[in-house]
Amino acid sequence: MKLLPTAISLLGVLSQPILAQFTFTSTVEHNGVPVPQSETDLKPFEPGTLGRVRSRTYDDSGPKIETTTLRRVKRTNPTANSNNWCGSVQSTTSSNQIKLIHGTFQHPTCTQRPGVTQYPQAAAAWIGIDGDSWTSALLQAGTVCKINNSTGIVENEVWWQWVPNGAYTITNIPVFAGDWFDITINTTSSTAATIKIMSSRGYTYTVNAWQGAALARVDADWVVERPYYGNTLAGFAQFTQVWFQNAYATLTSGTSSLGITGAKQYQIPGGCASAEYDNSKLYAAVAS
Repeated sequence: MKLLPTAISLLGVLSQPILAQFTFTSTVEHNGVPVPQSETDLKPFEPGTLGRVRSRTYDDSGPKIETTTLRRVKRTNPTANSNNWCGSVQSTTSSNQIKLIHGTFQHPTCTQRPGVTQYPQAAAAWIGIDGDSWTSALLQAGTVCKINNSTGIVENEVWWQWVPNGAYTITNIPVFAGDWFDITINTTSSTAATIKIMSSRGYTYTVNAWQGAALARVDADWVVERPYYGNTLAGFAQFTQVWFQNAYATLTSGTSSLGITGAKQYQIPGGCASAEYDNSKLYAAVAS
């Protein structure tokens, strides 16, 4: 069922009660200047959901990007197949949970996949916490490209979601192929977190959420996904390879962190292949 929350204006902050308890506030800045709430177009992602748990050069205020050309190198991380996830999942124990996850990536160029007639076709790049070994909840944020029909017109959007609640997009933040995004998800408890999304076009979107579905905080995810729309798995759009850089997760102990080395690498057979480059970088690319 699509959720249509009521918007409440609070000094330029958009407050959205979604379910009985889950609540969030959000703000947008452009080049350091707050964007008025009246100009912030936040809406439920049609048709009310996006993400699912796994089915089996810039100024100092912007994202920090490595500009060298990277060549794909296949590492020996353990691999597993999935219907919808392609990327790295690094795990920790419940006694030393994930506090924060970070990653930077470039929004891909998306086109219709040859031979695929299913629409919509889409590909979503995101970072998140849980959804793999812990399937009761997933907190994620990223970008998505979507092709609705055979005209090939591509829609690009920023989105975030605390599963099982529906996804939300910020439709007036421009997203184009080649834009860089720097995303941090910082949890303050298993049910509260701050999401910060920075784009190379000077936008910063911040969400403070609380009373979300309880996270175990044991999975750190850097993923390109073949997303669901409603209950239907979308066609998987063709996309240029996505490099996740400066990928890391810090732990509640404060004494260690997680990277890509040794992470489980999910593959979508016939759709997407992923591999580690080093401890802070991985790639996902259309399977050849």
